[in-house]
Amino acid sequence: MQDAIVQRAMLLIKLHERVSQELELASESFTIGRKSDNDLVIEDPAVSAHHARIAKIYAVYFIEDMKSTNGTFVNNKRIDRHQLQDTDVVTIGRHRIIFRDGSAAAIPPSAAIMDFDKTMVLAGQAAREDVATPPASLRVLSGKTDQQEYLLSKHVTVIGSHTQATVKLTGWFAPGTAAMITRRHTTYCIRPARNGKKVSINGQKAAGEKELKDNDRIEVAGTTLLFRTKSDKEV
Repeated sequence: MQDAIVQRAMLLIKLHERVSQELELASESFTIGRKSDNDLVIEDPAVSAHHARIAKIYAVYFIEDMKSTNGTFVNNKRIDRHQLQDTDVVTIGRHRIIFRDGSAAAIPPSAAIMDFDKTMVLAGQAAREDVATPPASLRVLSGKTDQQEYLLSKHVTVIGSHTQATVKLTGWFAPGTAAMITRRHTTYCIRPARNGKKVSINGQKAAGEKELKDNDRIEVAGTTLLFRTKSDKEV
């Protein structure tokens, strides 16, 4: 039996209106700037020496501006820190970088570039607006945790015993990372950790990433959690 092919995230670098290179995000930290010690060097006076950094936190990629002079933009909006989604366009100086998430549904890179170029000619059109994500929470039904309810206020919610986990499991044999919930636009998705711990949703094993629905029961590492969106008022 062959091993599954792991698809890593990619950057399509478009310098001077031409796709000049494709880079694989093989490490958990990737820096962009004018100085030669960056992972991606852009020789442009509009680009700061250390301009921006892409960081991988578990399976999610974030880009953050490193206090650059001229700023970092994602989909034409200036950002300090931003969770990257498949086909997001990062603008640094006069250069555009298209982020391709290897775990997302495959879209031919050329199609992504063509679609992006089409949006650029629509003068004055506003960039894509982020749709507000309905607030959600996790209520602990059983298991050992440090509190009984958690508000999902972050882009990434880690479930485990790790010190950086949001949902802190406190049992003796709790794994450092049991699962991760990612907020994506108007949805929340859960993914098991790579340590083999099983995640079940309403009694059904979750294979890979699964979108969560209101009142879903999550079972992971001996803990049962109730996922609730607060967009619908309870009677």
